[in-house]
Amino acid sequence: MRTLSRTRLLLAFYLVTHEEKAQLRHQLELRVSQLREMLDRPSEGSAVAPDNAIGRLTRLDAMQAGYMNEALRREHTQELAAVERALHQIDGDEYGMCHNCEEPIPFARLVAKPDAQFCVACAEARERRG
Repeated sequence: MRTLSRTRLLLAFYLVTHEEKAQLRHQLELRVSQLREMLDRPSEGSAVAPDNAIGRLTRLDAMQAGYMNEALRREHTQELAAVERALHQIDGDEYGMCHNCEEPIPFARLVAKPDAQFCVACAEARERRG
């Protein structure tokens, strides 16, 4: 019986309040607008046409910049999907709960990463497994 009340106390400590959810919602909405703005910008590192008379190193630099820009856009697209998913879940019971151990994710972690789906322990375990 004593364990149950301690568990409830810990659960109450980790559950996200309405005010904290409002703060997290604001963070998520801000990040969505930032990511959309970045994705709406035209690509800076576009491919160089083969008939363009530039030096070999300049062409390689332009190609490398293009590849890096494509990778960054992919990362932004993936992050946007994760942030939008979190924004849709924030009013439900699943937001702030670890998808692995089903324990509450501490508010401090959600502030650092509002789209977190795993608590720190489970996230670290997933990273170790690769």
